[in-house]
Amino acid sequence: MDVVPFKREHLMNILIQNQQEGFQEMLTPFVMRQLEKDGFTAIDDGEILGCAGATELSPNRALVWAYISRNVGSRMIHITRAVKRYLSIAPYRRIEMDVDCDFPEAHRWARMLGFELECERRRAYTPDGKDCALYARVL
Repeated sequence: MDVVPFKREHLMNILIQNQQEGFQEMLTPFVMRQLEKDGFTAIDDGEILGCAGATELSPNRALVWAYISRNVGSRMIHITRAVKRYLSIAPYRRIEMDVDCDFPEAHRWARMLGFELECERRRAYTPDGKDCALYARVL
């Protein structure tokens, strides 16, 4: 698996998980430019497995994001390791992660990455009206 800097075309070529499909509506040109500032893509034999990164909200605070391929399978362990490495060098004291309340695998992944649940449910949080939980990792 190779880890390369994120480019907007990576998201156009990923077979995204069913649970994440609605979030593509938020990917305006402005948002894509922000994601390209500090993101990476995991590629295995030409297949995009996932894209992830952080968007700075203030000098000590960032919001992490990730889009994962529905074909990632057992290679998810490599994605998890890459994200953990990224988090270990991120220059932020507080890192937040929004998780769809109806996506149990994402909740489990947030905990595996060292995030703690801060807010169980923020109602109608996404553009399409889904509820999200707030996880945070504070150093």
